[in-house]
Amino acid sequence: MRRIVLLLILVALLAGTYGLNRLTSDWHYLVPVEAGQIAYIATFDAPPDDWDLYEGLLSAQVVNAGWLRLQAGDANSGPFSAGRPYFADFDLWAEAAPVEGPLDNGYGVIFRLRDRGNTNLNDDSYFWFMISSDGYYQVVRVLDGQQKIISDWIPSPAIRGGLGVSNWLRVVASGDQFRFYINDQPAALCLPDNPDGTSTYNERLGGCVGGQMADALTDDSIPFGRLGVIVHAFSQPGVTVDFDHVIVYGPEPIGE
Repeated sequence: MRRIVLLLILVALLAGTYGLNRLTSDWHYLVPVEAGQIAYIATFDAPPDDWDLYEGLLSAQVVNAGWLRLQAGDANSGPFSAGRPYFADFDLWAEAAPVEGPLDNGYGVIFRLRDRGNTNLNDDSYFWFMISSDGYYQVVRVLDGQQKIISDWIPSPAIRGGLGVSNWLRVVASGDQFRFYINDQPAALCLPDNPDGTSTYNERLGGCVGGQMADALTDDSIPFGRLGVIVHAFSQPGVTVDFDHVIVYGPEPIGE
């Protein structure tokens, strides 16, 4: 009888521990921020111990010049690298310089990344803000592996096109409000009138089709997460982009 009771207690303890592990697996320390003050900085003068680095056709490596280099050696691929700290609110700046590959590319920042801590990247949630070397920008949300184009590719004169040039990308997040900047110039979004619809931007059809241009995005689907950088190769592989000066400030309240 004692053995049965002890066995039942052990099973209950194991079940409780399993349930607690599942409950706390999504808890993370959020880096506190103060408006206008630097909360985090990465300069990549040496390989950092708090960023994802890996080798191969899709790679994220620190190069001697003090840059974090992302390479997309396969077509239709999008490698990224993220730091370990978690942020809710932030004013994120990052310098990016494409150095090789086609001008039809994508590169930028990734934010509020919530990964599951395993190799199944299809379960991840995050946003990205990317520009291209031929002068366009885009905002996308991935929620539990399901991708949604928040704002389709839009041309911008603020983007310095071509290879061997640097662009500064900035995202300001305060609660469920987001604003986007390219070289310190605001980047408006094409948001569909139907919240479940897809953003469509077409210059020949008058710009934002079936939607409105907006200065800010409201989205409460991912309340916090990691920050990082990302590149994307489309039909042609070989996209190589160097990143530096990833800086996080505490944001001023949006609207002020």
